[in-house]
Amino acid sequence: MAKKIQKRPVSPIKPARQPAAAPPTDWSRLAVWVPVLLAFLMFASGLNNGMTGIDDHTATTDNPVVTNFSLASVFNHFNLGMYAPLTWIGYALAYAIGKENALMYHLLSMLVHVFNTWLVYRLLVKLEIRQNLVLPISILFAIHPIQVESVAWIAGFSTPLYSMFCLLSFLFYLDYAADKPGRYRFYALALGMFVLGCLAKSTAVTVPLTLLILDWWRKPARLTRLQQWAGYAPFFLIALGFGLLTIYSRESAVIQNGTVTDAYTAFERVLLVCYAPLFYLYKMILPLQLNIYYSFDKVDGQLPWQYFASPLVVAGMAWAAWRYRREAPYLAIGLLFFLSNIVVALPFATLGTFELCADHYNYLACIGIFFILAEGWQALQQRFPDMSGALRLAGQIWLLAMVVLCFRQIRVWKDTISVVSNAIDNGYYFNGIVFMGRGVAYGDLGRQPEAIEDFSRAIEVNPTMRDAYKFRGSLYAQAGQMDLALADLNKYVTMDSADVVTWNNIAMIYMRKQQLPQAIEAFTKTIQLKPDAVVSYQNRARVYEMMGNIEMMQADLRKAQEVAGRK
Repeated sequence: MAKKIQKRPVSPIKPARQPAAAPPTDWSRLAVWVPVLLAFLMFASGLNNGMTGIDDHTATTDNPVVTNFSLASVFNHFNLGMYAPLTWIGYALAYAIGKENALMYHLLSMLVHVFNTWLVYRLLVKLEIRQNLVLPISILFAIHPIQVESVAWIAGFSTPLYSMFCLLSFLFYLDYAADKPGRYRFYALALGMFVLGCLAKSTAVTVPLTLLILDWWRKPARLTRLQQWAGYAPFFLIALGFGLLTIYSRESAVIQNGTVTDAYTAFERVLLVCYAPLFYLYKMILPLQLNIYYSFDKVDGQLPWQYFASPLVVAGMAWAAWRYRREAPYLAIGLLFFLSNIVVALPFATLGTFELCADHYNYLACIGIFFILAEGWQALQQRFPDMSGALRLAGQIWLLAMVVLCFRQIRVWKDTISVVSNAIDNGYYFNGIVFMGRGVAYGDLGRQPEAIEDFSRAIEVNPTMRDAYKFRGSLYAQAGQMDLALADLNKYVTMDSADVVTWNNIAMIYMRKQQLPQAIEAFTKTIQLKPDAVVSYQNRARVYEMMGNIEMMQADLRKAQEVAGRK
């Protein structure tokens, strides 16, 4: 931020809003299709990407309300700690057409993003932003690399879907605030779109905050202050209801992804909340090393110095926005739009197992930052006319770089191994979960050595990662390394003693190794956990036969017949 070094008056920068918008030209009518076409062409390059092992199957083909769709069940269901019935309906449509074919899910997400790009353009026009800024902001929304996670990640479909309804709500609300004929119909439509947004993803609860910003931005002359707040009230009440539902659904989720919920003190949480938006701002300006996972890692028990400096930077930005609110009103407007859409995703607390930091949290919020960048770029050219050519060229080169980086990031999402390896290569281990995720992908492809290596690295980073022991133990058993397999599987059951399948596998290994008493003990454990498991009685009978205990063998065979007869 530049300091004020002299008292000569500064020429005010042209504000974003003009007193009267010029009649639209043929070019302005056609310009909207430029970002729309770019969004389509860019994300069409990812239609052949596969499903990743990062929640994609859990959200879609392993989701019972998707594969056995009914309206009754879809509105009475939580999945991945979320209540998002409209998202499940979207998945059900893709499943009905293409079953497990990833193409249909990618196509659905891409089409929604393309439509959102059109809506963003219309929103910017309705906000009376200068035409030469509407196009670059819309293009950035369409193709910026930070948008890739929301669109290319199948399990992230809820983000573009809820954003579509939010954008429609904004547009209808602005028509209501402008006192157009049938204004209360527009208000009802705005409220209805808001509810649909919350049913797609609860992050839509930020809509009332954004409406405050839009009213402050446009300053609707036809609405009194009382009318404005009366109009907000239903939005805030609905947001409160969905917010409470979200807290319940996330805290009751039984997803185990390694998130540490008590790793930060209250003061450290303040630092994280200040650092996160600065981190996002940096990623929007220089979107390098984008990842599916980010982590706030301590060094020797302390957060790095950048976190301690972040409150000062945030305070400086707030001061600048206030100090230059007349000369550069776009700074305050853009920051407030950004914060109003990102606030519920800031790491005030850990709800369930959701990430503290993620690219897809910025899908709508980035519009505010892109507005600042576009206005700031124009302002610099006005302030330094002798350098306007160089500044214009620099901006064009940066925009071209965004296109290249976006295309590259879409390719990163081609499969699980690629997207997880990208995070690992950039130094994000997410408490070992990334190694385990890649290990599972290697195992599914039959690449056992790489899978075992990744499970070992996961355990090295986080010795309490129980599933890594289970998966590595199973691979050791397949490779004939029975002692290593037993060590891992026995370690696993000390953490999850109710896993019947693992107890059965342990018993079978003991039986193969002729360690018959241990096999009897393990089979007995499986029977205690699952008394109707016929095969466990039969296998234990075989062990008793190997031990020469005919009486116990016959007793188990009779029990097996009895259990089978009841089924």
